[in-house]
Amino acid sequence: MPRACSSLYAFMSRPGLAPGFVLGAAMFAASPHPALAQNTADTKPDSYRLNNRPGDPRYQADILVVVAHPDDEVMVSAYLAREVFDNGKRVAVVYETDGDGGNNDMGPEQAAALGGIRQIEGRRAVASLRVTNVWFLGGHDTPSQNVLSSLERCSHGRCLDELVRIVRITRPSVILTWLPDFTTGENHADHQASGVLATEAFDLAGDPTVLSEQVSPAANPDKNGNLTEGLRPWQPEKLYYFYNPTHDIFAGQGPQYSSQEVSASRHLSYGRLAAEAFAYHLTQGGAQVANEIANNTLDSATGEVAKIVTEPVRLILGKSFVPSGVTDDVFAGILSGGIPYQRAPGFVAVQHAESALSIGDPWSYYRKFWQAHGLDHLQSLVPLEISVHVDGTLAIPLVIDNPLDTAIEVTFTVTAPDGWKVTPVAAASVAPHGEYYLRVLAVAPATKLPGWQQFTVSAKSGNRSIGTVQMRAELSTGWVAPQ
Repeated sequence: MPRACSSLYAFMSRPGLAPGFVLGAAMFAASPHPALAQNTADTKPDSYRLNNRPGDPRYQADILVVVAHPDDEVMVSAYLAREVFDNGKRVAVVYETDGDGGNNDMGPEQAAALGGIRQIEGRRAVASLRVTNVWFLGGHDTPSQNVLSSLERCSHGRCLDELVRIVRITRPSVILTWLPDFTTGENHADHQASGVLATEAFDLAGDPTVLSEQVSPAANPDKNGNLTEGLRPWQPEKLYYFYNPTHDIFAGQGPQYSSQEVSASRHLSYGRLAAEAFAYHLTQGGAQVANEIANNTLDSATGEVAKIVTEPVRLILGKSFVPSGVTDDVFAGILSGGIPYQRAPGFVAVQHAESALSIGDPWSYYRKFWQAHGLDHLQSLVPLEISVHVDGTLAIPLVIDNPLDTAIEVTFTVTAPDGWKVTPVAAASVAPHGEYYLRVLAVAPATKLPGWQQFTVSAKSGNRSIGTVQMRAELSTGWVAPQ
């Protein structure tokens, strides 16, 4: 008999296999799936049949979660438990990186080896929430607060290509992702980058002119050639953000969901279900959570464990293309059949008539990004702020734009809190129609000071002010990603 049939017979003949399984396998071998049987009898060419099928229903998701590292999904796991177990929603998860950096509480493995382990942990964690469709974009864990550093290491275009493909495969109504903004708290460049990528994919996946090879009908499928992909453009309907800040930025910005509410089907709190899922992330502290569960002490836990179990899942509405209030339920207004493509506003450059001082990247990047994607409401969400380690160095990036036909000379004044050592800033000459980049450096005190540390940088050309930039810093004694 043919090799494939022989192998199937040998497998079915193994002792100990349940009779029902053997019968099911035999039936599968004897007759194809009904849909395949129908296609076999179809006399139309293969290309016609393939290109006129609907999208594969096995991978369709109501919610697509896009995060940076395996364990980041814990930020919304309590909400996912609610939607999966009690509301019957389908969820898929995308990780930007394998998590090939950071700590390992279980063994010596680091770098690529750690990433391989964390991939398995991530799959097991979300599988406990009945989520089995999981993708990794292949980026690298980047210890930085600058989103542009992470996007560079991820290979921005490659990651976006893959994420647009995943959106078109999963066809989600809603995308949940990290907030694309620079704010104190768990301010990791990879978190921000996953939010940037998710926002871009949200706005691009419905455009048939973007990565058109993905949505071109399959060519020569009967020849097993190098085919185009045969997907369809897809426009998600709602985009929500989450974050883990040191101060509340969520009030009135989106819906919130209790983690202490008890699941009607599982008879456990949604926070408990989220904690059980996080316990699979053993390299990232899951053992502590597993011990709290085993000892039935979750309710008295402290730190990150307490957050998982007790704090609500708080969301920020990024955009909605269906009628929905800002704080309405995530699925308010959702249309089951999908919606037409909605074009993002796009970036429009600001033309200065006079020389001007402004903040540099990554804050400058975000201002352009928000405008391009119709997220102007995020501009007022968080002021210019950053976390700095005690004894660390704050760098304030600045840009001077000179639209004039003549060069200008610029001087700077820096006002800093007591205890900070500011490096003097030399005067600058800016060429006609040129830009000048600089950074103001300030070394933090050796001990933590309470409250916000306020900085002001002013620039003058001659006797005329050309702008002022204000930034606040929060001193920390814990780990802080470099700028």
